[in-house]
Formats: sequence, structure tokens, C-alpha cells
Amino acid sequence: MTTDITRSAVAAPARFITDFAKMLCADIDANQFADRLGTTINHPAFILGHVAYYAGVCVNLLGGDCDIDDAEAPLYEHGAECVDDATRYLHKDAAIAHFEYRMQMAATFVSECGPDVLSASSEDTPFAGRVDTLEEIAAFMLVGHPMFHLGQISAWRRVAGMPAAS
Repeated sequence: MTTDITRSAVAAPARFITDFAKMLCADIDANQFADRLGTTINHPAFILGHVAYYAGVCVNLLGGDCDIDDAEAPLYEHGAECVDDATRYLHKDAAIAHFEYRMQMAATFVSECGPDVLSASSEDTPFAGRVDTLEEIAAFMLVGHPMFHLGQISAWRRVAGMPAAS
């Protein structure tokens, strides 16, 4: 029973988060999508790429098979610097599509995981000592982590002089 609750408590919010991200980005000018606006704030192109990268990492940590391009890690892994160079990032439409694909794929994968996967120890993962199980990793990586970064897009919008997304 816990596994059923975990699957729905992670998969459903991950799908909602995908729609929320698309709403946040819908009215952003494509020419500004990879622009830090003269600040050090992360821009939407970086944020969506970063979250999409880690949705794939989550699937792989849970024993799935997400094909992550070799160029993604240097751009998006923890500690990578967001830069004002639109040529390094996916264009707005491609970035949104990639983010949506990864989040939906990860949500579907988690929703199909059995108790043996979700209750497995986090011992051999980068999360060892922080959380106990793979289900806790999935909850963080597909719900908490994306929402933290979508808050950055909301802040970016304000710096850009844009209103709250609706």
C-alpha cells in the first residue's frame, strides 16, 4: 500500500510540475530565454535543462534506462555555472519539450516501479546518508527539486519586469 501511495504522490505532482513550468515559460520571449538579464540569476534555459537532466538521473538511480547525452552533465550537473550564451543551451521550444519529455518519462517510470525498487536503500547513491530509500530520492528529485528551480524562473520573470505567470 505504501508503494501505491508513493507512486501517486510522486508521479502526479511531477506531471503537474511539468504543466506549471510550461505556464511559467509560455510568455517569455525566446530571445531572452538564455539571458541572465545582467545579473547572476539562473535563466530559464539553464533551469529547465538542469531539472530535465536530474529527472533522467533519477530514473537511472532507480534502475531505469534514461539515455543522457554526454553534453548534458557539464552544462547541468550540480555546480555547473549558468552562463549568458544562448548557443550552449536548447532554444526555448526545444528546452520546454525536452523538460516535458524527461519529467513525463520519469513520472511514468516511477508510477510503474514496484515495492522492491522504491523501498530499496539509497546506500549506493549520492544521496546515501541524506535519505534512506529510492522512493525518497524520487520524491525529492521529481517534486522538491523542480519546484525549487521553478521558483527561480518566477524570480527571473520579476527581474525581467514580467508579471506573475497566469
